[in-house]
Amino acid sequence: MGKLVHGVVVKFPIGFDTIVNALKDVNIASNVFSEVLKTKPRIAVFIGEKYYFRAKSGLMATTIVIESSEGAVVKVIAGGGRESFIDFFDLGASKSYAHKILNELANKLRLKPTIIAEVDHLDHKKAHKLYGI
Repeated sequence: MGKLVHGVVVKFPIGFDTIVNALKDVNIASNVFSEVLKTKPRIAVFIGEKYYFRAKSGLMATTIVIESSEGAVVKVIAGGGRESFIDFFDLGASKSYAHKILNELANKLRLKPTIIAEVDHLDHKKAHKLYGI
């Protein structure tokens, strides 16, 4: 059975704090949870939820911001909404949700990110494509 999860990794040429502050204002990215971890490099985690009519369910997204010397890397993983074994597709809702978060963030920052990696139907076998970026 295919996974209804979409992952995107982008890079913004702007500081970690600026991105974290902007994400706090992106409601669909942060309306459930947010935390800045006391690590080196700094990492922030945001969790949001949004209802998608086409998926007939709420989807959740985890957004991770990782500080880097040349700005910050942002990873968005969106999915969910599956209720039974017959729910094989979400009509692109997971992908739309991930990109909606990135688009809202880009608009707040007035910057276009560089897409580093993107994986549709994300699962543990494909997750390595989003590692170490």
